[in-house]
Amino acid sequence: MEIIERIYQTLSEKDKKAYELCEKLNIRTSTMSTWKARTNDPPAKYMKTIADFLGVSLDYLMTGQEAPVRKTTTPEEDELLALFRSLPEPKKYEFVGELKGFLKAYTESQKYLDEEKRLSV
Repeated sequence: MEIIERIYQTLSEKDKKAYELCEKLNIRTSTMSTWKARTNDPPAKYMKTIADFLGVSLDYLMTGQEAPVRKTTTPEEDELLALFRSLPEPKKYEFVGELKGFLKAYTESQKYLDEEKRLSV
């Protein structure tokens, strides 16, 4: 499937109108009609705006496939998140409050240690 066909299909699926996309791109509707009639892809300069308007990724727009989600967490962060998710809802709020208190105490102690270090030099 060509990119322009994917654009029209996604417009239909998302109940959006081609003229709205043309307004966003600041082009005439005839320009988009020409792309469709000639099965031309829109110029690259429009691709990001089109993807954003349609609520899809550039990968989807170009290939019809969403890119796999890249893992950005460490195993330790995954474990912490799993533990957090296993808590009952009220305990999650309690835990977040405790964690904020811990962070505040830690930050204050670091300020104190930094000040002590500065004064001893």
